[in-house]
Amino acid sequence: MLTFALAHSLRSKRSAGNGASDGAKGTASDVYVLDTGEAGAARLRLVDKVFGPSTRALLKQAGIAEGMRALDLACGIGTVSCWMAHQVGPTGKVLAAHVNPDQIVVSKSNCASCEHSSIEYVEISAYETGFPDDSFDLVHIRLLLCHLAEPEKALHEVYRVLKPGGVLVCQDLHLSGIFSFPEDAAYIRSLEIANKLGTHLGVNYNFGLRLPAAAEYAGFHSPFIRLEHPAYLRGEEKRLWEHTFAEAVPVILSSGVATEQELKQVLTGMRTVAADGRTLIAQWCSPGIIAVK
Repeated sequence: MLTFALAHSLRSKRSAGNGASDGAKGTASDVYVLDTGEAGAARLRLVDKVFGPSTRALLKQAGIAEGMRALDLACGIGTVSCWMAHQVGPTGKVLAAHVNPDQIVVSKSNCASCEHSSIEYVEISAYETGFPDDSFDLVHIRLLLCHLAEPEKALHEVYRVLKPGGVLVCQDLHLSGIFSFPEDAAYIRSLEIANKLGTHLGVNYNFGLRLPAAAEYAGFHSPFIRLEHPAYLRGEEKRLWEHTFAEAVPVILSSGVATEQELKQVLTGMRTVAADGRTLIAQWCSPGIIAVK
């Protein structure tokens, strides 16, 4: 069972800022409000439990195959990287990349038992990967662009490193797609706080809606679009947004977007909803694309 209690979050992260503004953790020139490394691994495993099937379906539809050279940009805990390595086989290559070295460590650890010689781990920025032009047959990105101050710049970089005819598979975030039924005040307020935080930090937690047009602007051909919007009455998946919101509490506090008392009330309300098997929770909508260079 995952436990993301507010008291623990406040104790462990009140001074978590790595030099970035407002206590947010640095990711190159941007800020990231969630836990990284092993501290964030449980949440990322839950993200893959909820959205992993649609990710793999998109990658299959995009034609991932043996012998491909592929990049998993913002690889998280390496779950998708490992799956991709199975698909490209020993004649292919997967580069699992992240700007945060803690994520590289966790990704290596999680994939160690798979013994994929076809995975290489690299610490890079999405803005300047350092790879030559036309390096990859396929690039995969999930839930990265919504955390970047310049997501379009990252898409241009992906376009550059893909070979002609290469494929981008990308899923991003439409946070405002989260809802409860019946409506719950805690969920409504959590979204107001989160979107206000995004504005404060200069990022767009609803970037997923802009993703198809942004990909075309970066040079990709008309993308195939798929919307994934999972919903639950019960189970750990129902709590994904609750857990994610709890991890962001220290940055929310340091940004002045909400008070500690209000955040406690919101999280208490969200936990109450999780325990009520009559209340439906729809997690964020995840617009996904397959786009060709």
